[in-house]
Amino acid sequence: MNIFERALTNISDIATFGPAFLWRHSPRVTGAYTAAVLIPGFGRIHVRAGESDVAAVRQVFGQRQYDIGILSVGERINRRYSNILQSGRTPVIVDAGANIGAASLWLAKKYPAAVVVAIEPEHGNFQVLNKNADSEPRIKVVHAAVGSTRGFVQLENVGLGWATRTVRGNEGVPVITMKDAFNSVENGTPFIAKVDIEGFESDLFSQSVEWLSDVHVVFIEPHDWLLPGKMTSHTFQRAMGDHDFEIFISGENLTYVRC
Repeated sequence: MNIFERALTNISDIATFGPAFLWRHSPRVTGAYTAAVLIPGFGRIHVRAGESDVAAVRQVFGQRQYDIGILSVGERINRRYSNILQSGRTPVIVDAGANIGAASLWLAKKYPAAVVVAIEPEHGNFQVLNKNADSEPRIKVVHAAVGSTRGFVQLENVGLGWATRTVRGNEGVPVITMKDAFNSVENGTPFIAKVDIEGFESDLFSQSVEWLSDVHVVFIEPHDWLLPGKMTSHTFQRAMGDHDFEIFISGENLTYVRC
């Protein structure tokens, strides 16, 4: 990004979040690991210097990619949320590939009686996720990957500076299943799953997808563009097609909502 592009980006950030958002650059001067920037209407979120953390913030809070823009669909989701609460249960949201926790914070704010299980395998991201979850007791953080079966994974950089590929191995970061994640909340009922796992969705949806019968909304970011020729979206296309979901597109996400 050249100087002109950086200036335009900062101007856009000021228009969206206010001048205080430029404090995101402060770690370059102070040497701190993160800066806490204010998101109007949501509170503070910790970000590292550079563009990857801020890109997630822009995506979630600026572009609002986890908001359902169609009123009737949003009402359908809210109705399911209310029904879970009226049954005496706790709505459970699983954020698989939580990164620094931007989507977790958004979803926790939007559904204040839900518990968000935020799962992140990459160590640096998990450190920042922990900082951000400190402000919200209903976010439960887990240092792990999410896959079709338990085991371990290794993380490999794919050469973009921010994306890591998850690969099965005999040791490394533990893998939990979506069933494990949903069942980790006492008296919980599956409500929403958000999946952004840099291509490992090919593993997650390859088997043991019974949880799809219980969940009401699934947000998925496909990664065929990141790993062309690997058909990483094939398994989730097949799995989702076996259930009664409608598909909506918001930015980089496919949003599946049960009919």
